[in-house]
Amino acid sequence: MPALDPLRARNEDPYEMFWVDHYDYFLQHGYLLRPRYQPDWAPARLQPENKQQARWAIILGGFEDELTSYQACLLDATRYGDGRKVVIKRAKKPDYAMLRHLNNPELSSDPKNHAIPLLDSFPIPNDDHIFVILPFMQVFCRPQFHCRKEFAEACRQIFEGLAFMHEKNIAHGDACTANFLMDCTEVYPQGYHWAKPHTTDGLRTTVPHVLRCQVATPVRYYITDFEGALSFPEGKQHALAKGSFCQIKTSPEWHSRAPYNPFLLDVYNVGATFLALCECNDSDDCDHLLGVEDFQPLFLSMTATNPSDRPTMAQCLDSLESFIASKDADWLDGLLTKHESLQLRDKLVEREGLWVKFSKLIPFC
Repeated sequence: MPALDPLRARNEDPYEMFWVDHYDYFLQHGYLLRPRYQPDWAPARLQPENKQQARWAIILGGFEDELTSYQACLLDATRYGDGRKVVIKRAKKPDYAMLRHLNNPELSSDPKNHAIPLLDSFPIPNDDHIFVILPFMQVFCRPQFHCRKEFAEACRQIFEGLAFMHEKNIAHGDACTANFLMDCTEVYPQGYHWAKPHTTDGLRTTVPHVLRCQVATPVRYYITDFEGALSFPEGKQHALAKGSFCQIKTSPEWHSRAPYNPFLLDVYNVGATFLALCECNDSDDCDHLLGVEDFQPLFLSMTATNPSDRPTMAQCLDSLESFIASKDADWLDGLLTKHESLQLRDKLVEREGLWVKFSKLIPFC
């Protein structure tokens, strides 16, 4: 339930106040934050003309300006001039340095490079971080993949992007669902709300989408978050790293304090990410799909317990492309479905948005 005093709730949150404190600074650089982050924000709930709506806020969906970002280092914004929606990231210097390197003209011109584009950057006053401006995207597995062809192409591009990084002797370090993104410009022609992604307006308007396989321009997938990326000019074969800060915590490397090869850990993490799409488990990061079981042997080989038994990322890409080439159009066009519990969740989201308000009452949300 929204706070009765939304202004106080915002002002007592240090993460939100960080963005409020930099509101004018973003304006100077050509970026506009949502009304909630204006220093002189007057909550819509407290305005006399909205008194009646405020009484029914929990049913009618509340007010858009009460939606927080829930992320300390990321926030949406609008770029002046062309009105483009972007994302502002408070990036650590290693993340920024690798992002800038992967966006240099020589590397960014290679279609195998799937590093997220760097649109702009500027220093943060009295802070050792950097503000970077990134395209407004969606996690790679939203909306649900419609057919095997869509799933295969997402997998292929992400494999290609990691293989490209490895070719340049760069290990990502945190390959996972949250760091695989999709250019959703044509998939969500009306866009979506940053703080309430299943809506266009942050209230009750459900987001319409176009199937990936039906958009005019092929969907492109990207890799982001290079905070844990490591470069090994001497090559991949004997590369060693210590400590693992990745979000996937099932690998042997995660549970061991011994040095490990970060390139083989990338292979494990990518395999585990896609394997989770094929298996119904307790994770709610992605949909658990029925119809992609034939991809599992490759993903299982990538998650071998012994790192030396895992294929390289280049070998994974070759195996995937050969597998896809062996299938006919009818197989690739085969529709994918979800686990029954996820179908129930999606119906509730589309019709009432109830799982957002009462998520603890609905399983698998």
